[in-house]
Amino acid sequence: MTEILEEDFYDVELMNLIVDKADNLKVVDSDSHFSEFAGVHPSKIKQGKLFLHDIIKPAYRESIMKSLCKKNSPYVYFDAEFIDKNENEVLIHCTGQNFEESTLCRLTLADVSKSLQKQEALREKAREMNYLIDLVTGGVCLFKVTDDMHIVVQYLNEGGCRLFGTSKSRYVKQDYRLDELIHPEDRSLVYQAIGKTMATDEPIDIEFRTIVHKDEYKWCKVNAAIQSYDENDNPIFHAMLTDVTKVKEAEEKADKMYDNLAEVFKNLPNAVFSTDTENPLTLQIVSEDFIKFLGWSRTVLFDEHEGRLSDFMQEREIRYVTANIKKQLEEGKKEIITNYSIRTGKGNFLVVEDRRKVINQDDGSQSMLCSLKNVTRKYHSKTANGID
Repeated sequence: MTEILEEDFYDVELMNLIVDKADNLKVVDSDSHFSEFAGVHPSKIKQGKLFLHDIIKPAYRESIMKSLCKKNSPYVYFDAEFIDKNENEVLIHCTGQNFEESTLCRLTLADVSKSLQKQEALREKAREMNYLIDLVTGGVCLFKVTDDMHIVVQYLNEGGCRLFGTSKSRYVKQDYRLDELIHPEDRSLVYQAIGKTMATDEPIDIEFRTIVHKDEYKWCKVNAAIQSYDENDNPIFHAMLTDVTKVKEAEEKADKMYDNLAEVFKNLPNAVFSTDTENPLTLQIVSEDFIKFLGWSRTVLFDEHEGRLSDFMQEREIRYVTANIKKQLEEGKKEIITNYSIRTGKGNFLVVEDRRKVINQDDGSQSMLCSLKNVTRKYHSKTANGID
C-alpha cells in the first residue's frame, strides 16, 4: 500500500514574486521558478517588463484585483488559471501577504494542476483497486506559530476541514487555533516537530490524532515546511494533510493479529516457523522450539540477519533449495518437502527435513507454515550404506 501511494505523491514547487497593486500588478521582483514559469528573463522582470495581468486568464483578473486590494486584509488567498510560457492554462493556488503602508504585495504561487491530475489518477486507480479512494483523503493547510506557541490557521481546504472537524466559515474567524484540536497526548510531539523545523529548517513529517468531536478523533499525517514569516517574524507553514485513520486501524488490526500469531507460535511444539512464498528462506515468525533447535537467539536471527535463514545454510545448497520449494509450489503440492544442511549456534551442521504447508491469507496472498526435523543420523546412515 505504501509503495502504491508514494509513486503518486506530487511535490508542489512554489513560486514567489512581488507585485505593485498601484501599477496594474507589475511584477517588481521574483524568484527563478516564477521567471521560468512565465518565460521572462529575471533581468526583464526587474526592469518592470512583466505585468501579472499578462499571464492571468482574463476571466480571473477582476476578482484577483479585488481580492488583493481588499481593505484590512493582510493575507490573500485565491485560485486562478494562469497562462505559462507554453500557452498552457495552469491552475494556480495563490497565497499573498500585503506590505503595510505600501502598494506592494508578496505572492506565493503553487501549480496545483498536476496535483489535480494526480488526484484523478489516484481516483482511477482506486476504482480499479476498489478500495484506495476510501482509504486516503487529504488536505492543504497554511498555519502560523505565534510567540506563545499557538498554532493559528491561515488557510484550510475542504479536506483539512474534515480532518479537524470544522468548516471554512468557522476557521476564518480570527485566531482559530489548531493546537486546541490536536489530541492532548500528541501535542508535545507536534510542538517538538515545529521547534525542530524552526531550528533546522528540516521539513515536518509526523502523524498525530485530531479531535473531530467529543470522544472521536482521526489520525492525520502531516508533511509541512516553513513557507514565509509574518510581520512579527512568526513562521508560516505550508502543510499537506492526509487522513490515515483507516491505515492506522488496518495497521493496529494487523499488529494485533501478528501479536496473536506470535503468541501462538511461542507455544507451538517442534521447530516451527513461517515464510512467504516469494522469499521461502526468509523467516517471519518462529516458535520457541525453533530457537532452541537452532541455538540462535531472536536477536541474532532477526536483528543481525534480518530473518535470513539462508545465512545459516551452505551456499551451494541455497539456490537448489529455493528452486526446489518454488517448483513444488508451482506443481500445487499440498505438502512441500526438502532437505538441507543448517549451521547451529554451537557451530556444527545438522541435516534437516523441511516440511511446509501453504496457507491462503484473507488478502489473497499466501504464506507457508513450516517445521524442521533433525534427520542427520538417518542421512548419515543412508550415506554410509551407499544409498544416498
